[in-house]
Amino acid sequence: MKKVLLFCAAMALTISLNAQLAWDTEFKQADFNNALTVISKSENVSWNNGVFGALASLQVGKLSILTPYEDECVIALPQVGIAEKLYFSWQGASNGTITVSASADHNNWSQVFTTEGNTIALAKADSAALPTNTRYIKFAATGRTAAAISGIRVSELKRLSATTDEWPFGAAMVDDAPAIKNVTVTWTNIVASVTSTDPHFTASVETLGQKNLIDQTTTITLSYLHNEAGNHSGDIVISGEGRELRIAVSGSTSKYDQTLTWNQTLGEHLTTDQIALNAYTSSGMKVEYTSSNPTIAEVADGIVVIKRSGEVELTAQQPGNYKFNATEALTKSLVLTKADPLVSAAAEAITYGQAVSASQLTETVGQVAGSLSWQDVDPASILDAGEYTFSALFTPADTGIYNYATVPAYLTVNKAEQTIVWEEQDTNLQVGQQVASTAQLSSGLDVTYAYTECLLKIEDGMVHAENEGEVTVVAYHPGNHNYLPTTVVMQHFLISGSSITTDAAPARLSSEQVRLAHKYTHNGRVYVAFEGHIYDADGKRIE
Repeated sequence: MKKVLLFCAAMALTISLNAQLAWDTEFKQADFNNALTVISKSENVSWNNGVFGALASLQVGKLSILTPYEDECVIALPQVGIAEKLYFSWQGASNGTITVSASADHNNWSQVFTTEGNTIALAKADSAALPTNTRYIKFAATGRTAAAISGIRVSELKRLSATTDEWPFGAAMVDDAPAIKNVTVTWTNIVASVTSTDPHFTASVETLGQKNLIDQTTTITLSYLHNEAGNHSGDIVISGEGRELRIAVSGSTSKYDQTLTWNQTLGEHLTTDQIALNAYTSSGMKVEYTSSNPTIAEVADGIVVIKRSGEVELTAQQPGNYKFNATEALTKSLVLTKADPLVSAAAEAITYGQAVSASQLTETVGQVAGSLSWQDVDPASILDAGEYTFSALFTPADTGIYNYATVPAYLTVNKAEQTIVWEEQDTNLQVGQQVASTAQLSSGLDVTYAYTECLLKIEDGMVHAENEGEVTVVAYHPGNHNYLPTTVVMQHFLISGSSITTDAAPARLSSEQVRLAHKYTHNGRVYVAFEGHIYDADGKRIE
């Protein structure tokens, strides 16, 4: 029977450069109608829900070949990849044969399957191994009844294996050089990625393999990185195109031990002491310190920061890192006693009449913050002028660090100034007359007078005229233990004779009048002046 070729050889070569029937994909009607897939067929080959179409009388047939017949259909496979096995089902072709052939170039065919036809109604599944260079498959049938071929699928050859599926690495120390193992991987017609499920293990390549090659080998280097202590395990996974290979890897990495030395006796210290801690490690790593009571003391950069007096436990330890184990913890007791502040006090001098005040006190020595107060003298006291030594109490601002302190404070009370004022007054007097002096001191003390006593006398602030004449009176105050002397002021008095007649005066004073009257002494005798008349000491008027 005449065969019909759909494409010439030149066209077949062009078509061969394109992927045709995809691997592991069942042949469909769209493939049958695609000239890139079915590159040639006989005139009696048709499609009916399968590869080879059947006549209406063949309900389940796929490839229908009429009787008598000798027909064929050629299918192209992808050009990338390697054919492994053909799977298909067939039925029909009574008094005939069904054959399958393979070719690398569409010219030189080799038969891979043949069977006698039958008249069974159900399809029979079969398979055939394909040469690895297969690019074309030809289905052919002869007989007196129609034949049908369906379920056509070609698997792709892919292989992946390694010299080992498990590789334990030995024990090592952190930061040791990576441990190296070489593994040979054998592959066929595959491109695979190489990954690790644990970052401590790496592979020397990220991909391996190539399409269209058979039983190739690649040696990869597996490395165990000792950058972190611990027990590590994982898989080196080689996978691609539906194939996967796992190489179990494991290993352990250990840290180094380190020792802590603390040759220091803390014992008792003052709260003002500077205490440097000197613990050190064999690794040279920095020691960390903790305090059992940070409100008493804590440690910063190896220096004890003292907060207040008390007892505290200081612990030294090196916690380790990725490379070194932690050291043991060493603890020492520290007893902190309050320090006595170095301080002295001075008092600002005051003037008599000024009250004692704490504001007069100043700190003259020391850098300790605090305040001073009088301890043995009451504030607001008025002290006589002079030099005093009192005690001052120093209260530190930080009573957790420093003790209270009592220090001497020297206080000077200077004499106060005073002034005298003697306003003008009646200075023209008659013998026996008495007037009040207007002289006054700002201090309130009694004025001191200097004058010639034979003419007048001043007592208790009263001026008593005794004899005729002129006299200058000086008023001043010489000062005392609290006040400075004043300047002097003067008044000039003129005393004239009495204008009171003796007849009007009583001849004798009563004892009460004598007691109340002004008395003065003249030439050794005591006289009494009363209402402008002169009496003796017994109160008898002198004619």
